[in-house]
Amino acid sequence: MKKIVYLLIALVSFNVGASNGDENTEIVTSALDLDTTPYGNPVKSSRTAKGFLENTEIAIGAILKSHHFDDEYDYNDTHDGLYININRWSVGTYTNSSYTRSNFITYNSPLYRNNSITVNFVTGVASGYEGWENAQGDFLPIVGASARWSYLKAMLSYDVVAVGLEMPLN
Repeated sequence: MKKIVYLLIALVSFNVGASNGDENTEIVTSALDLDTTPYGNPVKSSRTAKGFLENTEIAIGAILKSHHFDDEYDYNDTHDGLYININRWSVGTYTNSSYTRSNFITYNSPLYRNNSITVNFVTGVASGYEGWENAQGDFLPIVGASARWSYLKAMLSYDVVAVGLEMPLN
Protein backbone atom coordinates (compact mmCIF):
# COMPACT_ATOMS: atom_id res chain seq x y z
CA MET A 1 0.00 0.00 0.00
CA LYS A 2 2.87 2.41 0.81
CA LYS A 3 4.31 1.93 -2.69
CA ILE A 4 0.99 2.89 -4.29
CA VAL A 5 0.77 6.07 -2.16
CA TYR A 6 4.35 7.03 -3.08
CA LEU A 7 3.62 6.37 -6.76
CA LEU A 8 0.47 8.54 -6.64
CA ILE A 9 2.36 11.38 -4.92
CA ALA A 10 5.10 11.18 -7.55
CA LEU A 11 2.59 11.26 -10.41
CA VAL A 12 0.66 14.18 -8.91
CA SER A 13 3.82 16.19 -8.31
CA PHE A 14 4.82 16.13 -11.99
CA ASN A 15 3.09 17.94 -14.85
CA VAL A 16 -0.64 17.56 -14.46
CA GLY A 17 -1.94 20.42 -16.59
CA ALA A 18 -2.90 20.38 -20.25
CA SER A 19 -3.79 22.98 -22.83
CA ASN A 20 -6.61 23.14 -25.31
CA GLY A 21 -4.69 25.72 -27.38
CA ASP A 22 -6.32 28.69 -25.68
CA GLU A 23 -3.69 31.28 -24.74
CA ASN A 24 -5.32 31.96 -21.36
CA THR A 25 -5.14 28.34 -20.20
CA GLU A 26 -2.80 27.90 -17.28
CA ILE A 27 -0.40 25.01 -16.99
CA VAL A 28 0.36 23.90 -13.47
CA THR A 29 3.91 22.61 -13.41
CA SER A 30 3.42 20.73 -10.17
CA ALA A 31 0.54 19.91 -7.92
CA LEU A 32 2.77 20.95 -5.02
CA ASP A 33 3.78 24.20 -6.75
CA LEU A 34 1.56 27.16 -5.92
CA ASP A 35 2.83 29.28 -8.82
CA THR A 36 1.08 28.96 -12.19
CA THR A 37 2.19 30.24 -15.57
CA PRO A 38 -0.22 31.31 -18.35
CA TYR A 39 0.27 29.15 -21.45
CA GLY A 40 2.39 30.91 -24.07
CA ASN A 41 3.67 33.59 -21.66
CA PRO A 42 6.59 32.14 -19.69
CA VAL A 43 7.59 34.14 -16.64
CA LYS A 44 11.23 34.34 -15.60
CA SER A 45 11.83 33.58 -11.94
CA SER A 46 14.77 35.92 -11.38
CA ARG A 47 14.17 38.41 -8.58
CA THR A 48 15.23 41.99 -9.19
CA ALA A 49 13.66 43.72 -6.20
CA LYS A 50 15.72 43.67 -3.01
CA GLY A 51 14.47 43.85 0.52
CA PHE A 52 14.64 47.18 2.31
CA LEU A 53 17.48 46.15 4.63
CA GLU A 54 19.04 43.37 2.53
CA ASN A 55 22.43 45.08 2.03
CA THR A 56 22.41 47.01 5.30
CA GLU A 57 24.85 46.22 8.10
CA ILE A 58 23.05 46.68 11.42
CA ALA A 59 24.35 46.10 14.94
CA ILE A 60 23.31 47.07 18.44
CA GLY A 61 25.81 47.74 21.16
CA ALA A 62 26.26 48.44 24.84
CA ILE A 63 28.97 50.68 26.33
CA LEU A 64 29.83 49.10 29.66
CA LYS A 65 33.10 50.14 31.29
CA SER A 66 36.10 52.38 30.70
CA HIS A 67 39.56 53.03 31.99
CA HIS A 68 41.11 56.51 32.07
CA PHE A 69 44.88 56.79 31.85
CA ASP A 70 44.74 60.10 33.78
CA ASP A 71 44.27 59.32 37.50
CA GLU A 72 43.97 62.96 38.69
CA TYR A 73 40.15 63.02 38.59
CA ASP A 74 37.52 60.60 39.85
CA TYR A 75 36.12 59.66 36.43
CA ASN A 76 32.98 57.60 35.97
CA ASP A 77 34.02 54.20 34.66
CA THR A 78 30.53 52.63 34.30
CA HIS A 79 28.63 54.04 31.32
CA ASP A 80 25.29 52.21 30.88
CA GLY A 81 25.25 53.19 27.22
CA LEU A 82 23.35 51.87 24.23
CA TYR A 83 23.80 52.50 20.52
CA ILE A 84 22.83 51.32 17.08
CA ASN A 85 25.24 51.02 14.19
CA ILE A 86 23.85 51.18 10.64
CA ASN A 87 26.23 51.07 7.67
CA ARG A 88 29.21 52.49 9.61
CA TRP A 89 27.18 55.24 11.36
CA SER A 90 26.63 54.88 15.12
CA VAL A 91 24.09 56.82 17.18
CA GLY A 92 23.65 56.35 20.90
CA THR A 93 23.59 57.56 24.46
CA TYR A 94 25.63 56.88 27.61
CA THR A 95 26.60 58.31 30.98
CA ASN A 96 29.92 60.01 30.29
CA SER A 97 33.10 60.19 32.36
CA SER A 98 31.85 63.19 34.36
CA TYR A 99 28.53 61.48 35.25
CA THR A 100 26.53 63.48 32.67
CA ARG A 101 24.22 62.03 30.00
CA SER A 102 25.83 62.19 26.54
CA ASN A 103 24.40 61.56 23.09
CA PHE A 104 26.70 60.85 20.19
CA ILE A 105 27.02 60.21 16.49
CA THR A 106 30.11 58.68 14.90
CA TYR A 107 31.29 57.45 11.52
CA ASN A 108 33.40 54.30 11.57
CA SER A 109 35.87 54.11 8.64
CA PRO A 110 37.17 50.57 8.15
CA LEU A 111 40.92 50.13 8.59
CA TYR A 112 41.13 46.33 8.80
CA ARG A 113 38.64 43.49 8.63
CA ASN A 114 38.80 39.71 8.51
CA ASN A 115 36.49 36.94 9.70
CA SER A 116 36.95 37.63 13.41
CA ILE A 117 38.44 41.13 13.87
CA THR A 118 37.26 44.54 12.70
CA VAL A 119 39.30 47.73 13.27
CA ASN A 120 37.81 51.17 12.48
CA PHE A 121 38.94 54.78 12.56
CA VAL A 122 36.19 56.60 14.48
CA THR A 123 35.21 60.26 14.10
CA GLY A 124 32.17 62.06 15.43
CA VAL A 125 30.80 64.26 18.16
CA ALA A 126 29.26 63.77 21.62
CA SER A 127 27.21 66.15 23.76
CA GLY A 128 27.50 66.67 27.52
CA TYR A 129 31.13 67.75 27.77
CA GLU A 130 30.90 71.47 28.57
CA GLY A 131 34.11 72.68 30.23
CA TRP A 132 36.26 69.80 28.98
CA GLU A 133 39.63 70.64 27.45
CA ASN A 134 38.85 69.67 23.84
CA ALA A 135 35.14 70.54 23.90
CA GLN A 136 33.53 73.14 21.69
CA GLY A 137 30.81 74.43 24.01
CA ASP A 138 28.86 71.35 25.06
CA PHE A 139 30.21 69.17 22.24
CA LEU A 140 33.34 67.05 22.30
CA PRO A 141 34.84 65.94 18.98
CA ILE A 142 35.44 62.20 18.95
CA VAL A 143 38.60 60.92 17.28
CA GLY A 144 39.85 57.43 17.95
CA ALA A 145 40.01 53.80 16.93
CA SER A 146 37.77 50.88 17.70
CA ALA A 147 38.28 47.14 17.48
CA ARG A 148 35.70 44.37 17.59
CA TRP A 149 36.42 40.70 18.14
CA SER A 150 33.39 38.44 18.23
CA TYR A 151 30.91 40.46 20.35
CA LEU A 152 33.54 42.30 22.39
CA LYS A 153 34.25 45.88 21.32
CA ALA A 154 36.82 48.39 22.57
CA MET A 155 37.36 52.03 21.63
CA LEU A 156 40.39 54.18 22.34
CA SER A 157 39.93 57.96 22.27
CA TYR A 158 42.02 60.66 23.95
CA ASP A 159 43.14 59.20 27.30
CA VAL A 160 40.39 56.60 27.76
CA VAL A 161 39.61 53.12 26.55
CA ALA A 162 35.97 52.01 26.69
CA VAL A 163 34.74 48.44 26.36
CA GLY A 164 31.37 47.00 25.56
CA LEU A 165 29.44 44.47 23.54
CA GLU A 166 28.23 44.73 19.95
CA MET A 167 25.92 42.24 18.27
CA PRO A 168 25.31 42.24 14.50
CA LEU A 169 21.64 41.82 13.66
CA ASN A 170 22.18 40.52 10.13
